[in-house]
Amino acid sequence: FSQMGGQQGGFDFSQMGGQQGGFDFSQMGGQQGGFDFSQFGGQQGGFDFNQGGQQQGNAGQQSAGNGGAQVQSGKKLCAISFDDGASAQSKSDPGYRIIDALIKNNMTATFFIVGDWIKTNDQIKYEYQNGMEVANHTQSHPHLGQLGAQQVRSEWENCNNKLKNIIGAEPSKLMRLPYLESNATVQSALSDVPLISCAIDTQDWNGASKDQIVNTIKQAAQNGSLEGAIVLCHENYANTAAAMEEVLPWLAQNGYQNVNISDMAKAHGKTLAGGQVHTRA
Repeated sequence: FSQMGGQQGGFDFSQMGGQQGGFDFSQMGGQQGGFDFSQFGGQQGGFDFNQGGQQQGNAGQQSAGNGGAQVQSGKKLCAISFDDGASAQSKSDPGYRIIDALIKNNMTATFFIVGDWIKTNDQIKYEYQNGMEVANHTQSHPHLGQLGAQQVRSEWENCNNKLKNIIGAEPSKLMRLPYLESNATVQSALSDVPLISCAIDTQDWNGASKDQIVNTIKQAAQNGSLEGAIVLCHENYANTAAAMEEVLPWLAQNGYQNVNISDMAKAHGKTLAGGQVHTRA
């Protein structure tokens, strides 16, 4: 989508960034050349275009299954989520700083872990013990579109088994798509796995500064696109940690609560279907 910019046929790609490749729109109908998605609602061709504009009120007190902060009634919900863990080896590393900022502000988040990139199990246990959602970002972070169905399935299963052994419980079934790429083979091989993309890309992976990350989130809050949005961040950047330490208190002061993706979907009465790509919950 890197060349799409702005609104294309009624769908706003302006915040999606250049990492969004890999989606197959060939079966989606409408105007292929002009990408006319203006008649789309819900899930089309395996991609979730539901903008979540009509958010039902917060469904009371929800809590992460492993404890942690509860979803607060009356708050607008968003899901800033963090890829590429577990990266931290000391408490001063960005991963721990992000977790501690969430705890301090009575918030939770989803952390998407790459099995082969885990530096220590302790960070994952710390996330889980503090109510964060521990989720799957594949075993080796490949371009899934280049793999066969069994290889795709193994990427999810191997990471899932590793996370289960670390936390002593079933991890979240959600999987963030590496490079946000999917195709029909991926969706078929993972037909029982909700595939997570994003509605807002902070571009932290692309060198965004602390202020740029903060401003991306603040602008989304101010223009109304943040509520219900899945926001892409990465846990291994100091700029991201510094941005969270600044923006999470601001969100709290402005009526928002960051929560994990599964809790946000539950609070909004939304089912995250397997084999479908989700950008909002």
